[in-house]
Amino acid sequence: MPAIRCRRFVWDEGNELHLTLGHGIEPEEAEEVLALSPVVRRTRKGHYAAFGPSAQGRLLVIVFERRGRGVVRVITGWDMKPSERRYYRRQCGG
Repeated sequence: MPAIRCRRFVWDEGNELHLTLGHGIEPEEAEEVLALSPVVRRTRKGHYAAFGPSAQGRLLVIVFERRGRGVVRVITGWDMKPSERRYYRRQCGG
């Protein structure tokens, strides 16, 4: 999949609170994952899942949708499970 070009993130109280309170991920961490060349694949529901590290090295999965030219809305996210870490490492060649 081609690189994600994020010019702007759409944050509202719903997705920000869900990510922070529900999963312990700060919005900045989600933005970092998407900015640092993540491994991206389509989900069954038609969204995208980005696998990658935050700037601090925390391995996360960030689910998002594209909303037009460079506009991204984060839906949810979580710390990678062991199987997701293996997938991520295989995709990165290491």
